[in-house]
This record gives sequence, structure tokens and C-alpha cells, in this order.
Amino acid sequence: MIFFKKVAAIVGKDLRLELRTLESLSAMFLFSLIVIVVFAFAFDFSTLQTVGKERLIPGVIWITLIFSAIIGFNNSFAIERDKDCILALILCPVDPGAIYLGKALANLIIVSILEVILLPLTAIFFDFNLLSIIPVLTPIVVLNTIGFSEIGTLFAALASKVKRGEALLSILLFPVSSPLIISAVKCTSAAMEGKGILDFSNWLYVSLGFDIIFFFAAFVLFEYIIED
Repeated sequence: MIFFKKVAAIVGKDLRLELRTLESLSAMFLFSLIVIVVFAFAFDFSTLQTVGKERLIPGVIWITLIFSAIIGFNNSFAIERDKDCILALILCPVDPGAIYLGKALANLIIVSILEVILLPLTAIFFDFNLLSIIPVLTPIVVLNTIGFSEIGTLFAALASKVKRGEALLSILLFPVSSPLIISAVKCTSAAMEGKGILDFSNWLYVSLGFDIIFFFAAFVLFEYIIED
């Protein structure tokens, strides 16, 4: 219970900082809005009808979300590195695993807030019925967002230690999370085609396996990254 209280304290600290400034959320929202508008003009109505919304829109959603999330992941540790605040966290009687879990949960919440805004915006710009697929889309979004937050938090901690960390974060994140990206796009496409969860359950198992493996890997490796 003490461990989870420390995790909750770190989550609360990060969320309070974000609520005071809205630095990450505002940047993520503006970036995602620009990307959606660009894609909306690039793929006109005739293109959507020819290629199919279920083949184009999933890629748009996840590309926008991933690039926007990188901004939030980077900011979560850039704030700590400023004036060596990360050193204060390390010196506290807190297990490194608790720091990682708290940071990952805070990032997960922030990215989830962005998704609540992003998905309806995408539905408006690309004219598809979001409400009809929400029951099927929800587990897809949850599983894949958890995975992105886990690996994104770990790599953000590593990238924050070098100059131009944003570029390093992207270089590290995309190759490692490629199975998760593919699974997210495949599942979302199947959901938009009207298929049930059982029809693409194999891809969901890929996302679930990714989440479990990288959670334990990140939980163990975070101590060495943060103290190096």
C-alpha cells in the first residue's frame, strides 16, 4: 500500500503541474488539430469513397495520436530535468519502479484526455459514425494507449538526458513500438468495417502481450536509466 501511495503522489504531482500550465495538452491538441486538418484536405470525399474510410482513417488516427503523444512524453521528463528536479526524485525514499509507474500513469491519463478530444474531431472531419463503433473501439484504444505510454515513458527518461532528446525519442519509440502500431491500425480498421472483437482478437493479443512484456522490462530498466 505504501508503494501505491507513492505512485499516486507522483501521478498527482504531474497532473497538478499539467493543470496549472496545460503545456503538454495545449501543444498536443494544436499539433493533432493541424495534422487532422491537413489529412482532411489531402483525402477529399472522392478519395475516401474510392479507397475506403476504413483503410485511411485508422492510419490518420494513430499517426496523429503517436506524434502528439511524443510531445507529452518528452515534456514529462523535460520538466524534471529543469533545475535538476529529477535529482530530488532520485534522492527521495521512493523506489524507482514507483517513479516509473507514476510517470507512466500520468502520461496515460494525459494521452487519454487527448484521445477523448481527438476521436470526435476525426469523426467530424472525416464524416464517420463514431458512436456506432465505440463499444468495439474502446478496448483497442485502451490496450494500445497503455503500451505507448509504457514504452514512451521509458524512452522519454532516456532521451531527456541528451540534447535534441525529441529526435532521439522518436528514433527509439517508432521501431520498438511498430508491432503495437500495426496492431492498432489493423484493429481500428476492422472495427470500422463493422467486425466484432472476436474477428480481430489475434491482433488484440499482440497488443496485450506487448503491454505485459514492456511493462516488466521498463519497470526493471528504469532504475538504471534514471540513476545513470
